[in-house]
Amino acid sequence: MNKMNVVRFINIGGILTTIAVIFQSAPVFLPAMGLALSPFSTLPIALAAYFNSSLGIAVLFSSFFILMFISVQEALILLFTTGLLGIVIGLLYKKSLYVSILYSVITLSISMMVLTYVVNISAFGDFTSSLSIPITLALFILFSIVYTSIWNICFKKFIHYLIKVKVLD
Repeated sequence: MNKMNVVRFINIGGILTTIAVIFQSAPVFLPAMGLALSPFSTLPIALAAYFNSSLGIAVLFSSFFILMFISVQEALILLFTTGLLGIVIGLLYKKSLYVSILYSVITLSISMMVLTYVVNISAFGDFTSSLSIPITLALFILFSIVYTSIWNICFKKFIHYLIKVKVLD
């Protein structure tokens, strides 16, 4: 899908943006169940980046701007963690699984540190506020390895399934 016409580009981008916003804003509207749904905002952004890098970035930023009206905290979480992870996974789909996981781990770990220590939104709630920075970094890296491995493997299987059922070329 390297060459998309403009109408298709806008339609796919709009649909994927809507899905990402719904998933990412779920904790605002469904406090308990929403926390389980919000990580799925990575999927539409990864799909968009898989189709076209420009589409992935457009979906990320349009989702971010819409979320700014709903919840600034959720918008920042999308921009720095789930959305950025989706971009990396989608762009590195055609690379080896290990390369994709490595870059995903680096991206997610750094973005969680930025979110926690620069933006002042703790990635793990109040749990990390009592820990030292090296221990927090180690926890972020360990979490990132597990989380991004699951996402990369599931995304590859999802794309293979979409190809198998002839949704994708």
